[in-house]
Amino acid sequence: MNKPRVHRTGNEAMTASVDPEMPEGMPLVMAVSAPLKLIAKDQRDHWRPSLEDINRSTYDYLKLNRASGFIDGNVAPYMMLVGFDGSLAMPALPEFSAPEVALKIFNRVFLEMLLGGVYTEGAAPADICRGWLFKTGYIRMLSGASRNTSLHSALRDRSASISDNIILLDRKTITLAALQKAVIRGRSVLSHCEPLSPEIALAGVTHYVAGSLAEALTCLWTSIEQAISRMWRMEIEAKVQADAIPNRSGFLKDYRVWTTSARIEVLFQKGLIQTETYRALNRARKARNEFIHRGAQPELDEATAALTALFHLLSACASGYKNTSLLDGVCEQVVARCIRRPRTDEGGKLEPAYWRDIARLPGEPQFKGRYKPFDLGLEPIASFDPAYAAKAARAKPRPESSKAGAP
Repeated sequence: MNKPRVHRTGNEAMTASVDPEMPEGMPLVMAVSAPLKLIAKDQRDHWRPSLEDINRSTYDYLKLNRASGFIDGNVAPYMMLVGFDGSLAMPALPEFSAPEVALKIFNRVFLEMLLGGVYTEGAAPADICRGWLFKTGYIRMLSGASRNTSLHSALRDRSASISDNIILLDRKTITLAALQKAVIRGRSVLSHCEPLSPEIALAGVTHYVAGSLAEALTCLWTSIEQAISRMWRMEIEAKVQADAIPNRSGFLKDYRVWTTSARIEVLFQKGLIQTETYRALNRARKARNEFIHRGAQPELDEATAALTALFHLLSACASGYKNTSLLDGVCEQVVARCIRRPRTDEGGKLEPAYWRDIARLPGEPQFKGRYKPFDLGLEPIASFDPAYAAKAARAKPRPESSKAGAP
């Protein structure tokens, strides 16, 4: 049986496939996330397709398949590979190749990017895929089952529709050096907030931007509870263990007594939570409880309160409780992207920069051609369901009887 050959270039191992037709290279485990991010090697690594290139799919597809370099992705002694199309990749070694392990590693880097100022959403399990790094520095994406992976694959091989191609037009690039700086900044924050779950925090941000406010509030509040638990352990539990009072430490660890709301109150009284943060936490907690216990859908400002409170807490932890505004810029980026956020009309009518005509339908004045009409005459339900009136009457809730003596 043929065995793969292993070659080394510097510190990198290049493995050949047992398939003799497959060029030498390295198997990868990859991840992509929304939105599309173009990562340039440096300031001279430009991306400037024309509108004609977009319409005809004649843009530089090779660049979208090219690696831009490496960053520190928490997988030492290996580096994490970054593709020009924003994909992240690691060697498909046993310790990285399990999908759940890869997802955790990639999402930590995505959260570090977000906290460092480069907006990104998280990766879902379906956003993890396989790839192959050729010795030429180009990457073949081999699989993928999500909308994100399908989009990247289609853009890479120029099989995407014009509607998808347009995302490549006027797209600003981020240099690899700027990306690495953002990851380092985010890592410095996240290192003071363990054990915050990157998947949950990113899910909260992703749902918020998508306008799924109930899901956003649920995930953001879970992250808030994780941050509060860390503050409680570090500032309350750890500081009473030296007083030698029997059972006191165990009492402070009792979740039945010290609920999250009680912990927030104590941390506030100790000056570890600021007044503005406390207000946001109260609003988010009330909305979360209303949703969990009554099914009441949260409003946008309530989900925004949870988002703001979370970033305040992370800022406080990262600054030794001296500054709650470290991540204000990041929070503003997220809030501005929310599709439920009202858009202000500053200049009157919106003028699109690019557009294309759409296929016209019967009923629109621009439609030309023959079509088969479909009569949509509305009829009352009772006309085809004689028992409808009786069923509606039975289903109508009865008024509650008044109590004796009630006004």
